Amino acid sequence: MTTVLMVEDDDAVRSALTQVLSRAGWLVVACSGVDEAERRFAEQPCDVVLSDLVMPGRGAFELLSSLRASDPRLAFVVMSGYLTEERFRGVLQQGATDCLAKPCAADELMRALNRAILLRESVDQPPSASGEHATVVTVPADSSQRTTVLARIDEAAQVGGFDPRRNRILLALDEAFANAVVHGARGDQMLTIEVRAGFSVNGGVVTVSDPGPGFDPMLVDAVSNDGGRHGLTLIRAACDDVRWLGRGNVCQMLFRQPPAEEVAKARRQASTSTRLRSKQVQEAAKLLSQRRVAEDG
Repeated sequence: MTTVLMVEDDDAVRSALTQVLSRAGWLVVACSGVDEAERRFAEQPCDVVLSDLVMPGRGAFELLSSLRASDPRLAFVVMSGYLTEERFRGVLQQGATDCLAKPCAADELMRALNRAILLRESVDQPPSASGEHATVVTVPADSSQRTTVLARIDEAAQVGGFDPRRNRILLALDEAFANAVVHGARGDQMLTIEVRAGFSVNGGVVTVSDPGPGFDPMLVDAVSNDGGRHGLTLIRAACDDVRWLGRGNVCQMLFRQPPAEEVAKARRQASTSTRLRSKQVQEAAKLLSQRRVAEDG
């Protein structure tokens, strides 16, 4: 069973979220604040954290920093009662995996949590030894292909030196790919989606092309300024810049090259994560060995 550590100071909201998640088959560890969440996390690590942004005392960013010290790749979703594109961008820049507007629909909540776990699994993949940092992926217009697409682009981003931005890149790509499948190809698995990505010292570019009718790119600003987090708003917040080319069925997402200090920090975090996982494996093996000795005795 997938475990979510949920942190919400409002009793009614916490109770409602617990019910929704439990009915969906999640194991919920509900906490009313950061201090309690830190204690519960130490006792029982989770698959993903769902935390309110602003709470009395310490908030989501303090919790994110604290838990990431133990698990640098922790999937972490933030909730905010007042979510703008600027605030969304700021949350992602702080290292959160995703951000939800409160209140949110149950299906939106599940999608955000499942995507956070998927992105975490993707960024844990080892980089390619080829040294290449450009790729082209063409897949059927089927949402089941998202894991393949994310893994390929993630590999190119890591090799290209974009480790600190990988989460934002994958988040924007996942949304753009979903839009291409649903709105572009309209679920027709006989059609294909093409994803091109290139990463260098000059920056990163990820382009998602679909065979659909597209839309008027001039309407992007009007559609995106709806106060929500879906589609265009999410993509714009995750990217440094985004453009819709041609008749609107080509989404080009641009990412600036991370500064050297960000790259170095990300590498240290990845190294720490590897050491922590190795230590956990060794401790588990030691405990198993002790149990076997006790049983044989």
